Amino acid sequence: CGSHFWDSTETWYTTDPDFTPCFEQTALVWTPCAFYWVFVIFDFYYLKASLDRNIPWNKLSVSKALVNLGLLVITALDLIMALIKKGGDSELPLYDLDVWGPIIKFATFLLIFIFIPLNRKYGVQTTGCQFLFWFLLTVLSIPRCRTEVRLDADRQDILNSDQPTKPDFSWEEYQFASFFIFFTFTCIMLILNCFADGMPKQTKYQRGENEIPELSAGFLSRITYQWFDSMALKGYRNPLEEKDLWDLRPQDSCSEVMPIFAHHWNQNVR
Repeated sequence: CGSHFWDSTETWYTTDPDFTPCFEQTALVWTPCAFYWVFVIFDFYYLKASLDRNIPWNKLSVSKALVNLGLLVITALDLIMALIKKGGDSELPLYDLDVWGPIIKFATFLLIFIFIPLNRKYGVQTTGCQFLFWFLLTVLSIPRCRTEVRLDADRQDILNSDQPTKPDFSWEEYQFASFFIFFTFTCIMLILNCFADGMPKQTKYQRGENEIPELSAGFLSRITYQWFDSMALKGYRNPLEEKDLWDLRPQDSCSEVMPIFAHHWNQNVR
C-alpha cells in the first residue's frame, strides 16, 4: 500500500483523527465492491422474475450509461498511469494496490454497466443492490476527500516556498484530479439511482390511468414511502373518498392472489 493499513495513533489516539491512505484506498473502496458482488444474485433474480420487457432508452438510462462509462475510463486510466509513472525504472515504487485497486473497481463498474441494458430488456425499473452500492461507495469515499484536500494544501505550501529544488508531485497531482473526478461521477450515479427508469413497453398486466405510484417509484422512494406522500397530503387537506384511491398493484389483485391461495388451500384440506 505504501503505508500502514491501520494506525491507532493516527486514527484513534489523536485530536485530529484520520484514516491511513492504505485504509482509505482498500477497505473503504473494496467494501462496497464486495457488497455488490455478494448481493448481485438479487439483480439476476429480478431479471428472471420480471414479467415486464423493453424499457425504451431515456435520459435517465443514457445518463447512467455515460457516467458509468466515464468511471470505467478513469479507472482504466488509473491503472495505465500507475504502470507508466511507477513502473519500470521509475523511482516511485509500484505497490500491489496500484494494480489491484483499479482492477477491482473496473470489474465492478463493468458488471453494473452490463446490467444497464439488461435491466432495460427485462423491464427492471429500479434495483436496491445498485442503489446501496453507490450509496456505500459515495459515503465511504468522503474521508479520502478530506485527506486529498489536506495533502494538496501541503503540496502547494511546498511548491510556493523558497526551496531551491521542488519535488516532483506529478503522480500525487494526478491522483488528486483522478479521485475527485471519480468522486463526482460516483455522486452523480447515486443521484441517478434514486429514480426509477421509464415504463416498460411490454407487461403482463394492464395498467390503468389511476395506477399506484409505487409501480414507478425508485428504490429510495419505496423504502421511505415517499411515493405515498401525495395521498397523505390529500387526506390531510380533505377526507378521502373511494375515487381518490389508487388501483391495487396487479400482483395484489384477486386474479393473481386467489389461484395461489386456492392451490395451497386445496393441498391442506385434502
